[in-house]
Amino acid sequence: MKDTHDQIVYGVITYLLRDNEVLLVYKKRGHGAGKWNGPGGKIEKENPVEAAIRETKEETGVEVNNPELCGIIEFYDVYEQDWIVYIFRSEEFSGEPKESEECFPRWFHLEEIPYHKMWEDDKIWLPLVINKKYFWAKFWFKDEKMLKYNLQEMSKEDFLSLQKEFLKI
Repeated sequence: MKDTHDQIVYGVITYLLRDNEVLLVYKKRGHGAGKWNGPGGKIEKENPVEAAIRETKEETGVEVNNPELCGIIEFYDVYEQDWIVYIFRSEEFSGEPKESEECFPRWFHLEEIPYHKMWEDDKIWLPLVINKKYFWAKFWFKDEKMLKYNLQEMSKEDFLSLQKEFLKI
């Protein structure tokens, strides 16, 4: 990460999948306001799995079971912050999504994902999440503008090795 930034922000995003749909949330405030994304946020005093479960419950009211880590993304210089974000997916959950103070949830058919109303990088890696792939990526930004990226799709076995090294949990 860059020396110019005081600290790295650690976060999670979780994508719930059912039939041919994905649950996205329209962020009303905070980081990503005005964009569609998966439920997520900053990791607090918890591990990434616990954060994924908590954030999804807080933002949508849905209880996630067995979220699967499928991606690790390093974001550089998003409004002068560097992030490490753990990407989860799950087809195991209970409850119906409901609006919260932070966001409005909506199921989208996989052919109708509003990439034009999402972060620019989502169209590059979200299809991997949906198609049950594993990946590690780096994206360089200037505020909200993506400058370049490096993405490596990997086998589940290679990803599990990387996950153990990266998470240290």
